[in-house]
Amino acid sequence: MRFTALALTAMLATAALTISLSLPGPCAAEEKPAASADRLDAVEREVKALKEENAGLKKRVEDAELSDDEFKQNLLGLSNLVDISGYADAEYIITNQQDENNRFRLHHLSLFFSKDVQKDWKFFSEVEFEDAPRVESNTASDTIKKSQGVIFVEQMYLQYHPRFDWDVRVGRFLTPAGYWSIYHYPPYVPTQRYPLFFKVMFPEVSDGLQLRKSVPLGEMTMDTHIYAANGSGNSGNGDRNNNKAAGARVNLDVISGLSTGLSYYREKDNLDSMNSTYGAHLVVSHKAFKVQTEYIRRHNRPKSTGAFNDESWYGQLSYDVGQWTLAGRYDWYDPDNTIAGNCLYRYTGALNYHVTHNVVGKAEYNRNLFEDRSKKEALRRFMWVDFNPRVLLQPCLARLL
Repeated sequence: MRFTALALTAMLATAALTISLSLPGPCAAEEKPAASADRLDAVEREVKALKEENAGLKKRVEDAELSDDEFKQNLLGLSNLVDISGYADAEYIITNQQDENNRFRLHHLSLFFSKDVQKDWKFFSEVEFEDAPRVESNTASDTIKKSQGVIFVEQMYLQYHPRFDWDVRVGRFLTPAGYWSIYHYPPYVPTQRYPLFFKVMFPEVSDGLQLRKSVPLGEMTMDTHIYAANGSGNSGNGDRNNNKAAGARVNLDVISGLSTGLSYYREKDNLDSMNSTYGAHLVVSHKAFKVQTEYIRRHNRPKSTGAFNDESWYGQLSYDVGQWTLAGRYDWYDPDNTIAGNCLYRYTGALNYHVTHNVVGKAEYNRNLFEDRSKKEALRRFMWVDFNPRVLLQPCLARLL
């Protein structure tokens, strides 16, 4: 309970009056002068003590008011901050590919920025730095003197989410297609090298508008994504053609540990080719085992040449035992079904060791084989350490301009 200075003063005056009224009058014949003086001294001491207590209470009230103002300012300050997190990985690569050397690689440094703008509005972005980017310029001519690596805004969108079961995103987002396109971050997948279809048959990111809706179907849940975008090969500053891409994804969680779905994407690209991509995915988890597989087929209709299809499929199996994860994957990709002997195959084996809950070390072996034996097969062996994004870069708060 807070006491104002006025209330405390009134209490002090009342206490002093009560003490004064309790003293005998000067006409009391039996009272001795020395005794009266002693009692007056006692009253003065009590009044002094009450004044000191009153001053202390006033100070506590002032401090409490100051603390309350400071608390309000802190809350206001927190509302203006943005949450920052991310992940990073480093690699050592041993390879026999032509024109490549064994090397260390500082592969990814990805930073996530997230802020709840209002109750139903959220801002999110992901900026990825690959291969330790560095850019130097010739100041006299404003030309690039030296450059390396990649700086890539992988995601940047504003999300409206009034309810848990649906939301709308506008900006740049991961193209919602299949399984790997969404769940591909290095700290969360046992194989570092992505499947052959990834970033080829579906675009990695899309700049546009996306609607997500979750629908319960009895004991099952169906998640749907519908989106429109500029299309692949068109950056955030515009579209190089007047055609817009459209796509959709449906994922059905049948039972615990079993999900399946379909994806569709259609666009006319910058080479004036009308392309339609279809995909199907299946994910099964049981105890320590996990199986995931995807099949993708794209029908291409170039303006100046005949139509053709490119197709891809992969299957991946992983097994967790203690702090270890063992994984294997088989990839197949045919870039043009009208050309015989054009397929590419990849065999991948991976061994993960989870040093702690937030750090994982990986060793991986990849072997690429061409159906056309005249092409040189490529062998890649990877060794690296990946760091869990939730711990390598602890979520922290920073002021958003």
